[in-house]
Amino acid sequence: MNKFFNALGILAVIALFATACGAQVVQAQPEERTAPKAVTYESVLNKSLNTKDAAEFIANNNCTSSGQFQLCQSVGLSLWTDANQTIKTAYLYNSNSDDFSAYKGELPLGLVSNDTMETVEKKFGQPKVEHAPQAGWELGLPDESGTPDHIHYWATYKRFGVTIVYNSPTVNDKGATIYAVLVSK
Repeated sequence: MNKFFNALGILAVIALFATACGAQVVQAQPEERTAPKAVTYESVLNKSLNTKDAAEFIANNNCTSSGQFQLCQSVGLSLWTDANQTIKTAYLYNSNSDDFSAYKGELPLGLVSNDTMETVEKKFGQPKVEHAPQAGWELGLPDESGTPDHIHYWATYKRFGVTIVYNSPTVNDKGATIYAVLVSK
């Protein structure tokens, strides 16, 4: 019987030893590293070009400097800076044009690349009576608008911090699609 307990004791010691060594092997493995979160145009708005995020964004997107602009043509956007070199506006180009690729990221405020002026005005609208949606819907008309370049109609929605540039020069072309979206902070 004593031999039986000795054999059982040896097996218990071996099992304990195997468990302890197994735990050490697991602990010795290096931790998996996650890739750093990509810096987005939203995260660099209202930041100096000298910040780490802005410098990373410009380097990662092959941006080139041109006056007050950082031109990131391969990703379809450009950044406008003020006199203090603070990034104030991101221009997101909706289609290939002017040596820019189409912006592939997500557009702000639920906009999609094929939205028309009519669709944007509906998305930016509100109920006529706040507590009675059955009363109808008011279109989300811009706070300011115009055709500064005589080619595109610009609709500025200050309350959202965006300007929508359409591919038509007229406010009456409700089928005009988005040419670019300007996001300001």
